[in-house]
Amino acid sequence: MSRAGIDWYVRRLSLMSAGEIVWRVSQAIGDRVERLRPARVSVTVRSAAAHLPGWPVPEGVDVAAHVAQAEAVLAGRVELFGEPVSVGFPDADWNRDPVSGLRLPLSSWKNDYLRSASFVAALRTLWEVNRHYQFVALAQGYALTGERRFREAALALVDSWIESCPYPRGPNWVSALEHGIRLLNWYLGARLLRLAVSEMPRRWLESIYLHCRFIDRNRSRFSSANNHLIGEMAGLYVAANAWPFWPESAKWREEARRVLESEARLQVHEDGVGREQTVGYQIFVLHFLILTGLVGELHDRPFTREYWSIVRSMIGFLRAIADCRGRLPDFGDCDEGMGFMLSPQARARRLQDLLELDDYWSDRAPGCPTGSSAAAWLATAFPRPVNWPREEWPRARAFPQGGYFVLGRDLGSPREVLLVFDAGPLGYLSIAAHGHADCLSFVLSIGGRRVLVDPGTYCYHRDWKWRDYFRSTAAHNTVRVDGENQSEIGGPFMWLHKAAPRLISLSLDSPVQRIRAQHDGYRRLRDGVIHERDVRLDCGNRELEVQDTLQCNGAHVVERFWHLDPECEVRRMDDASSILIETGNLRIELACSDGELRILRGSLEPRAGWISPRFGDLRETTTIVATSVIRGTTRLVTRFRWTVSGQDTSRREEEVVETLSRSVSVV
Repeated sequence: MSRAGIDWYVRRLSLMSAGEIVWRVSQAIGDRVERLRPARVSVTVRSAAAHLPGWPVPEGVDVAAHVAQAEAVLAGRVELFGEPVSVGFPDADWNRDPVSGLRLPLSSWKNDYLRSASFVAALRTLWEVNRHYQFVALAQGYALTGERRFREAALALVDSWIESCPYPRGPNWVSALEHGIRLLNWYLGARLLRLAVSEMPRRWLESIYLHCRFIDRNRSRFSSANNHLIGEMAGLYVAANAWPFWPESAKWREEARRVLESEARLQVHEDGVGREQTVGYQIFVLHFLILTGLVGELHDRPFTREYWSIVRSMIGFLRAIADCRGRLPDFGDCDEGMGFMLSPQARARRLQDLLELDDYWSDRAPGCPTGSSAAAWLATAFPRPVNWPREEWPRARAFPQGGYFVLGRDLGSPREVLLVFDAGPLGYLSIAAHGHADCLSFVLSIGGRRVLVDPGTYCYHRDWKWRDYFRSTAAHNTVRVDGENQSEIGGPFMWLHKAAPRLISLSLDSPVQRIRAQHDGYRRLRDGVIHERDVRLDCGNRELEVQDTLQCNGAHVVERFWHLDPECEVRRMDDASSILIETGNLRIELACSDGELRILRGSLEPRAGWISPRFGDLRETTTIVATSVIRGTTRLVTRFRWTVSGQDTSRREEEVVETLSRSVSVV
């Protein structure tokens, strides 16, 4: 093992309790025993549980779009993070990464896949294909057309996977989360195919059992018990309800339900913000919680009002931070993960589907969702949750437990000014796996046009330098001191020293809205530094002032980063301390009289001027860096002034924005 590998293990062990270390050792031993003596499975189908409920087709569904998606699967093409890739059909190479072409061997031990850099880099994209969204697409093609070729192809797909991925060997028997997601999609597809259990091949039922058993024995625990645990228990719960054919089924069902109810409380702040501090994973977790709860309703085992209140509060937070076009900021990690995809536009509609379900279940919508959306498919397949809190909730712009605050005016309208400020903790549990060093950063949009953005995630394992950059302080609209991150990176999904934020004051009701907060991330420096940020938003005068105070004794190099949306055009003004930013009919002047201003675009030295609009997608944008050398406590000021020429949008665009705003209004 390399020195770097040893160092990683030392750091990782330092974040584990003694109980976790003992558990992980026992898991490693159990994995090897299981490889040498795989479990034997028997299936006894009880007649009372031999059928899954049918699935009515939503009104107004776009049959052509779904059929085209199913035809693409038959042609061996699937969508991978928004891009079509060829994987073959029906005999896809399920152990091959469709991006790199690397085929992972069946012979390796479970942990070997996680130790090899090349294997790890291939796993995320390989697993995406093995989640079997394409199985659901084929089943929808059959449900909409009745053409048996789609039905037969769906069954052939599962059979091909079982043949290529023998238990417990290969990269598809590594992650319990992937087993949970695959079970969810097998369940959805089986219902759409209207499969009687007698029509399911015996080895498919055996594989379902092995999936459940694997999840039960390999569930995430201790410092890894984040969104993975919720996804694992969701798959286990759904499968135990749908196929309750084994002595363990009732135990699995009840244990999964208990864990889901508990983890919903543990992993979500009281204000609806997920404790992982990531918007992408909040939607991922909502998929699991919603589908699990709906399956409980279908089987007359409703989840509690507290459970559904947590779900609704999570949707309410997302509703509050979305701009008037329904776009969300990219706080924290996002790998485009979806628990299921019931629509050809599932990724693009990930927020809209949640809002439509909330509106329907809360009686704010005139009727059941229609069309090809995931919301419409779910609303027709499951009864409304009996414990869904339908009363109108008060509007919220402050989420103090999660640490996010919404400043602005005309929220939800085409005239919107929206600033979302991040004063939240780094992440969840001791490793804070999916957090970014973004404390005291914010995003800004005006009239539906993004100005200051969070650059996103880009990748997990493809390149460690890019992984570290996109979660670094330099990749966010905040302050870096002496070239150091606010929090200390310990590995690709691990943080050591973590910045602790503190809200000082907040005023959202006055003409000049204001928030002051600080963090202690730089106190670990030899001459400890406290960073305090005071943001004042004056929408009436179209001005934003940001005061950054660095409390210290000695000399330090301070950098303020401003990351712009790619649509922004930037040029330096005659005044060396000012930069002009233009996007559409919006004109913004950034003024900074106390630092050297640099405009960086697609730069590698230093690394800046990059954005990742979706996982795996790297594009150039513009980053403005103001660098100052300070001595002792210093206040640095940045001002933004903007003007809007003509109408905010064309009439057609305005109608679209107003339609969106009705469902994205702040609650």
